[in-house]
Formats: sequence, structure tokens, C-alpha cells
Amino acid sequence: MALNYDNLSALTKNQYIPLMVDNIFESNVLTKRLLKKSKASASGNKVLQPVEYAKATAKGFYDGYDILDTSPSEVFTDAEYEWKQMYATISISGREEALNDGAERVIDLLEAKVKNAEKSMKDLFGTTLYGTGTGTGNEFVGLQHICSVDRSLGGIDSTDYSWWDVGYKPTISDSPTYAEVVTDGDNNFIQDHLRKAVSSLTIDGQRPTMIVTTPVILDAYEESLVAQKRFGASASSEADAGFRNLLFRDIPVFADDHCPDGMMFFLNENYVQFRHHRKRNFAFEPYQKPLNQDARVAKILWLGALTCSAPRYQGIITGLPTAY
Repeated sequence: MALNYDNLSALTKNQYIPLMVDNIFESNVLTKRLLKKSKASASGNKVLQPVEYAKATAKGFYDGYDILDTSPSEVFTDAEYEWKQMYATISISGREEALNDGAERVIDLLEAKVKNAEKSMKDLFGTTLYGTGTGTGNEFVGLQHICSVDRSLGGIDSTDYSWWDVGYKPTISDSPTYAEVVTDGDNNFIQDHLRKAVSSLTIDGQRPTMIVTTPVILDAYEESLVAQKRFGASASSEADAGFRNLLFRDIPVFADDHCPDGMMFFLNENYVQFRHHRKRNFAFEPYQKPLNQDARVAKILWLGALTCSAPRYQGIITGLPTAY
């Protein structure tokens, strides 16, 4: 006996969707850390992200009954990010349902369909996160665009406001080899690159909270530590989730398969985050039968944005080795 629409929808929503969302969160280290901290945003045509672009001015010292200057200091503005929509579908054709007659067979088929939708959303989130998207198309803005200079981000043009540029983006033009970056004393020694980046991005007590790169570059960093008989310990909170990491100045350094070749990102998660709509945070839309198809189709819907409130605390290095 086949499951009816209501039972199939209830089974998918209650049993499979929560597991699917957990697996999407755990798919790669950056998705895990950013999506887990995603905040619901107020409804509106755009996602408004407050931006502090200057320090409030201390008015000075005074004595007794001196008149105090109470004129306000304008130090905040809003970056405006467009809402972006993502979806996946779970569809079961009438043929598939007929050939898998019986509740147990339909459940097995449903599980396979949900895993396929999960896989597609994992890859889409991971690829888009590290992408060059400007936020003007259908995709949310990518980290390569956030970590740029002379560009518009959140409606603010950094060609007019230099404080809106990325904080660290050196040019490595000599395409160093793997052997060069692991050799102490070489101009492209990996630890020197890390040192310069973290020092440049340490501002007023703020510094990167994570460093993410490719497996090749993480291996180069590890090899450089072994050669110097220095070792970075694992961070237990991430190691428990299956993500291997080393440390640089107590900052976790991760590898992510989605990270583009030759790149290393230095991120301060206090100023880059996902925002989601409270009604569309991987919301499940029950199965329906299209008028012109012999199938049942359900949808998983996400509505949100990747926002950044302080690009000056973020950094990127490009041009590092892409192979061993």
C-alpha cells in the first residue's frame, strides 16, 4: 500500500529534513561555522547590515560647569544586501512509485531522493561561498568579492570609501612551488605569509577567528611545522565534527575542498555572517502533483544573504601552490 500525500510529507518533514539540514551544515567547515550562526533578519526588501565606519570622537576634558558639546557623531551607516533564494526539490514519479509499491520500498526511495537533494545543496552552498558573486545576480555574494578592493559591496562603493576595502590582499606574482613555501628562508615561506596576514588583520584587539585554505596548502603548512619541529594542536570543537585543523597563533587553520586552488582566506566571523528569513530557513513545502506530470514534488526553500559589516577585518592570499 502506497503512502498518501499527507503521510509522505509528514515523514519527509519530520524524519528526513532535520537530518538533511544537519548534514548540509556539517558538509564543510566554513558552511558549518557560518550557517550554524546564521541570524534571522527582519523582513523587508533588503537585508540591512549596520556598518561602523568611524570611531565616535571623544569631546575632550572639562571643568565644573563648562558647557558640554552634545552634538552627535555620525559613525554608522547600513550596508544593503539583496535577499537570495535557494531551493532543492524532492520528486517521485508515478512510475517510480508504482515500481516501488509498498510503504517500505517508498521510504527507501524517499531516503535516496532526500540524500540527492542534500548533496546538491551542500555543493551549491560550498561553491557559492568561495565564489566571485557580486550579489547582483541570483546568488549571494561570494568571499572572493568580499575580499576585494575597489568594488561595490552591500551598496557601498570602496572606490569612494577606502575603509570598505578588504584588509589584506597581497600580490604573489612569482607562482611559488610547494617546495618553496615549505622551505624556511624562502621569500614565499608559508609561515611568513601567515605571520604578515595575521599581523595586518589584528586591529584594536580584533583578529581572524579562522583561516581556511586548500588541502595542498594546509599540508604545506604542516610540513613546515614538522621541519621546524613545531606542531599545531587540533581544536577539539572542530575535530569532534571531523574537520582536521592546525593552529597558527591559536587561530585554527582548516582545509576545505571547496576553497579555490592557491587561495587562503583569513576570516573574522564576528563581521561576516549569514542572515536568513525566519520563514524560509530550509523550509519544507509539502508534496504536490503538477497538473501536467505524473509525479509528486516537494521543495526545500532557503531565503537569506551572506553579509559582511567590516571587510577590513578579512583577508585573502592568492597565487599559492596548487599542487605538490
